[in-house]
Amino acid sequence: MNPDIFIPERFRQAVALHIIKNLMTQNSSSVPLIMGIHGKSGDGKTFQCEKVIEEIGTKTFLISGGQLESHEAGEPAYLIRNAYLNAGECIQKGEAKSAVVIINDIDTGLGSWGEMVQYTVNRQTVFGELMHLVDYPESVNGRKAKRIPIILTGNDFTKLYEPLVRAGRMTSFEWTPTIDERTQIVAKIFPEVSIKEASQLVNKFPSQPISFFAHLRTSLMDFDLWEKVKKIGLAEVTNRISKGIEPAISPEVNLESLVNAGQLLLKSGQLINHLGKKQ
Repeated sequence: MNPDIFIPERFRQAVALHIIKNLMTQNSSSVPLIMGIHGKSGDGKTFQCEKVIEEIGTKTFLISGGQLESHEAGEPAYLIRNAYLNAGECIQKGEAKSAVVIINDIDTGLGSWGEMVQYTVNRQTVFGELMHLVDYPESVNGRKAKRIPIILTGNDFTKLYEPLVRAGRMTSFEWTPTIDERTQIVAKIFPEVSIKEASQLVNKFPSQPISFFAHLRTSLMDFDLWEKVKKIGLAEVTNRISKGIEPAISPEVNLESLVNAGQLLLKSGQLINHLGKKQ
């Protein structure tokens, strides 16, 4: 467990139990092969999932939503099948004790987003492949396979093929962090402030996702770096870096500086729409 990162207990529990129950042979037939973690963008679904899996010591076979479309018919379905089989072989060869297949942002590549969406053969074959794995997790390509848990992440699973996401086939976990969970996460992002101050910061920007606060720290570091660049000079800074001498970045981090930087960040236009509405 990384002491510099806070992962809420209920998130850790959901991911860990999904993997553990799929590893167990007792009553495995009643355990859904797939878990879907869904919620709004920027609240740490993928990051926290990867950290929990790393903590467990499970090997990850990762697929992104963008890989689920191809000009070659059947290629994305093959990609999923191949990842699943490779994960099983990895365990059988003793290269890992456990493995998991993760498909990130699946609704981006496969979601039904209205009339502009093209319903391609690949969409059908990917859903067909996942349905087959769910129903026959130990029989792939006509041969015996190792049961491997699958985790999907996305923003809106109502856009996916309904029979796949129904109860029994997929365990659904909606990730919307509570105020307390957000405070604990933000306190780890800014260890320089107290829990009380972290709570005040979260309440100051209540509609912003976790990624806003991570971006906020980067913003403070950028400001500090730019002040040093101006003092030293652009040419001299690049000259020093080429020689292995980098500027020491030590931003001033306190509640006042964070609030001021947050307000400037919201007004700067850097966030566009992906980190939430301006306050």
